[in-house]
Amino acid sequence: MSESDGMDDVVDGGLRQSLMVASRIAETLARKRQEAQRQQEHLDSQAAHEAQARLAAERSAAHAALAPVEKDQWWDKAQPSDIATAYSVAEAWKDHDPTALAASERIRQEVFARYGIDTRDVGTDTAYLESGIHTVATERARLAAPGTAAGVQGQDDHKSQLQSAIEWAAEEDPRFYAEWRNRQGFTDTVEDQRSVEKELIQYWQTASAPAVGQSTEGVDQTQSKADHQTDLGRATEWAKEHDRKFYDDWKLRHDFADTVADERSDENRLIRHWQAATGAQLASQSAAVEHEKAMQLLAAARAEELRAQAAKLAPQMERHQVPVEYLANPELTKALQLAHNAKTPKALEVADAAVKERLYLIGKDGINGPDIDQLRKETTANVNGAGEEHFKDPAFVDAAKNLHEAKLLAEGGFKGDKWSTQEQRYERAEKELFARMEGVGREIENRVTGNDSSRLKDQGLKAETTSASDYGSAERQNAFAASLADSGANESQVRGRVAAERSEASHPRGALTMGKGAAKARKSPTGASKGAERFKGGPSK
Repeated sequence: MSESDGMDDVVDGGLRQSLMVASRIAETLARKRQEAQRQQEHLDSQAAHEAQARLAAERSAAHAALAPVEKDQWWDKAQPSDIATAYSVAEAWKDHDPTALAASERIRQEVFARYGIDTRDVGTDTAYLESGIHTVATERARLAAPGTAAGVQGQDDHKSQLQSAIEWAAEEDPRFYAEWRNRQGFTDTVEDQRSVEKELIQYWQTASAPAVGQSTEGVDQTQSKADHQTDLGRATEWAKEHDRKFYDDWKLRHDFADTVADERSDENRLIRHWQAATGAQLASQSAAVEHEKAMQLLAAARAEELRAQAAKLAPQMERHQVPVEYLANPELTKALQLAHNAKTPKALEVADAAVKERLYLIGKDGINGPDIDQLRKETTANVNGAGEEHFKDPAFVDAAKNLHEAKLLAEGGFKGDKWSTQEQRYERAEKELFARMEGVGREIENRVTGNDSSRLKDQGLKAETTSASDYGSAERQNAFAASLADSGANESQVRGRVAAERSEASHPRGALTMGKGAAKARKSPTGASKGAERFKGGPSK
């Protein structure tokens, strides 16, 4: 009995020890798992913070690149490459940043007014934009000095090169020449014609140029054939991997070529396609490097500008404890400048209040302010009728930003200034937002339906004026006489009716006159703002 009891104690003790060991192991594993989770959360938080910091730095760099766009002096001196760089930055950021969206619209207006190019047709092809601006600027410079020796020589060279290119293409690559002739026949403008001619000249020069290190005389035919086969092999492998559709079409034509010349022409076409594609890739890489260099230069220039501003505004920055990097916010810089220029205590008080407001907003939204995604989320949640299309309009986005800032300042306890209270600012921003929303809706409707009210009104007025002026004309009298003759009336009856018509030849509209006291119709609300409610969550009175 006692031996049995002792065995039970041993078993119980072993179980307890096993449970204790298992419990400690589980506790250790749980602590390690919690520690791993904390480390992962820390890494995720750090990565998110670094990503946010990089995004803020990139937005600041974009703002620095776009700052000159708002200055008329910059446009007077800007080179095509400068405009193309600013355009690429604005296009890259316009869907995310209000400043970039406004700059994109300014660039569109300036480029169209100065060079006749609509950037909406350019897309992301900045090289095309730069080339177009350069072409227009060069042509204007040439026309500004007509009859110069350089201009005459340039025209003669172009004609000579074009003739040589036509003769070469007709003999060496008749298929390409036929395609070129077809494109040439459909050009609409002199500029398009010139562009097509330059394309043929460039094609001729590239195809007929000797290889690097070769002389134009005494070229070894065997070596030339070997080079051709080498290039053909490389082009074939490249096309199989990167442009299968082009390769399949080429292979079909090449296999069914009628003559050796056609076969050679197809091979040259494949080689040129390969060279153009790989050359475009290298050009793209080179353009990316040049763009990065340009951005670095702009950032350096912007940093130097901020340092100069900091030296000038140092007393005000010290009073308000403003970091130098905050000067990248243009509204804050403007407020500090007002404080610097203040001559009276009252003016200084107003400027200081503006500085405090800007510092508060920077604390809420960052140096670069709210992005478009933030404004879109906030506005669509609180304003009836606000849609995606509205946030493509710079004026609407600016109004949404003003409303957002007015709301933040009201919530922060700011009272406004002597000109308007914070609530009045809010109501004004709200009114601007609804007005712009209605305007955008009307513009979209007109584009979709094609009903431009001003255009239709002008056409209607023109038609009425023409009708009135033609009412008593000789043409109308002759047509009236012919209609009477066809009706069976005799000659005397026709003459009598025509005379009566001529004596009373005034348009019926002339009898309709509106009195000075005519009542005017009241304008009813239309568009997106009809039925729009007050901004939800606005400042309480």
